[in-house]
Amino acid sequence: MSRGPVLMIRWQIPRIRRTAVAITASLTLAFTLAGCGGGEDGGGDKTTDKPSAGRTADSQEGGTGGKGRVADDSEVIVSVKGPESIVLDINSVVRDSGGFVTVNGVLKNTSDEDFVGATRWTGPELELIRAAGGSLAGATLVDKAEKKRYYVLRDTENRPLATMKIGTVKANSEQNVFMQFPAPPESTAEVDLQIPTFQNATLEITGE
Repeated sequence: MSRGPVLMIRWQIPRIRRTAVAITASLTLAFTLAGCGGGEDGGGDKTTDKPSAGRTADSQEGGTGGKGRVADDSEVIVSVKGPESIVLDINSVVRDSGGFVTVNGVLKNTSDEDFVGATRWTGPELELIRAAGGSLAGATLVDKAEKKRYYVLRDTENRPLATMKIGTVKANSEQNVFMQFPAPPESTAEVDLQIPTFQNATLEITGE
């Protein structure tokens, strides 16, 4: 009986094994590279702190004031004392070409206890309190020279253009906040920021 076919099969077996190993190694390398490829698009916590006039209400929610979001408080224009151990550091008061003034700041709880009174900053409008939760919608800018008061702007669904749903401000925490108002006349360089339960603060308006 001829043994030729048997020898051929035995000779091909090592080659098949080598091919399978090569394919497996290639697949492993491909999966490894795919797992490392998300460095630019995913994984990083990219947060935009300064709002624009087109900022949606979904991006205005302040969460619960936890420690996961550390705010940039490197430039503080003025610190405003709030209730208990709450402090608001104002970082910028910017007039833009769209006719808005945006106030950016950092809300801090400097005590070892949670603060639960943020709904008082929303203002007296009950529907807004229910919709926005604890928010900075009750803030106003006062132009003493023109004797005018400017309220926080609203979007088309009557939601305030300010940080919403702050909820409980956790102990020893800080978070970025903002409020957006109609701009006073160009001749107005200073305004008073008034927020329920906070001290008044005089702010200088700067350009873009």
